Amino acid sequence: MISTAAIGRRLRWLRLRGKYFTPQVFRGLLFASTLALLALAPTGVRNAGAQSLTEEQLRARFLVNFLRFTKWPDAAFASPGAPVGLCILGGGNHSMFVSALAEFQGISVAGRKLAIRDDVDERQLADCHLLYVLDDSLPRLASARAAAGKHPLLIVGESEAVLDRGGMIALRDDNRHLAFVVRLEPAQRAGLRFESQMLNVAAEVLH
Repeated sequence: MISTAAIGRRLRWLRLRGKYFTPQVFRGLLFASTLALLALAPTGVRNAGAQSLTEEQLRARFLVNFLRFTKWPDAAFASPGAPVGLCILGGGNHSMFVSALAEFQGISVAGRKLAIRDDVDERQLADCHLLYVLDDSLPRLASARAAAGKHPLLIVGESEAVLDRGGMIALRDDNRHLAFVVRLEPAQRAGLRFESQMLNVAAEVLH
């Protein structure tokens, strides 16, 4: 279990002891959409206050926030009302993580309905916008990227190993605090743009 207090100073994305923090260093950082996300979480999670969230629940919140603070070209969506897809590459024993993500199924993310899909393969990426790559699925990432072609796909890894394989964001266990690293060059090639609010709280931004 990782407490919200443990990561609050780094990201300020999670509710801590019943209050939302707006660090002065970010001049009242405009995380209104993040706060809206937390308000949409199930009551048992939203009102947890100082209670701990599991690592899986924290990782799920990070992924949804990556969607909120990334801009895709209009061509990435089949229609103006098409959902935004969060997909997990491959199978494996990650049922607890899938359950943590499920609480966000169908919420609104930047005006689009969130569609979460588990256990996708390389032929099922047309409706995916964020592809989460578990470490045991890394060998399949090259074929997934090839199958996606020019489709703008935000590739996020369970660990920093993804950054050497074309990944754009990697989660990091930073001294028992969950953090993330951003690599800009592959994201820019894909036509993706990260909001400055997200980059400001990354543990590291690589070019």
